[in-house]
Amino acid sequence: MNATPLLVLALALTACAPATILGKTSAPPAVADASGTWTGRLSHPVAGAFVVNANFNERLDPAPGQLVGDLNVVRLSNELLSVSGNLNTGVLRATGRTLDIDCKGTFTNRTLFEGRCTVVNATSLGVEADLVLTRS
Repeated sequence: MNATPLLVLALALTACAPATILGKTSAPPAVADASGTWTGRLSHPVAGAFVVNANFNERLDPAPGQLVGDLNVVRLSNELLSVSGNLNTGVLRATGRTLDIDCKGTFTNRTLFEGRCTVVNATSLGVEADLVLTRS
């Protein structure tokens, strides 16, 4: 078998692999409570990067580490999305009328979130993107 087609296929798949912004941000010093203002970006290799602004409140009920709040993705949606999440499991979900973002990642020091998300809006069905947020 000729190895050339396999090499071309491997190179093509590598070229299509999404660039990531994950693992490139240092976590700010640890805090006791994740409540506050968070900023960052949602990034997709083709669609580009979008500024994200969020306000979270950490709650102990119904389970320790619960987050609630709101989030806005500048230029992607004009609406404020309702957020729920969990610091311990790394789940973050933002929902609105025209945009939904489901993330699975990691919270570090209650000051950094890095996760891979599925973003669904009127023009895309389940686009994968990276989300990095830091607490201000």
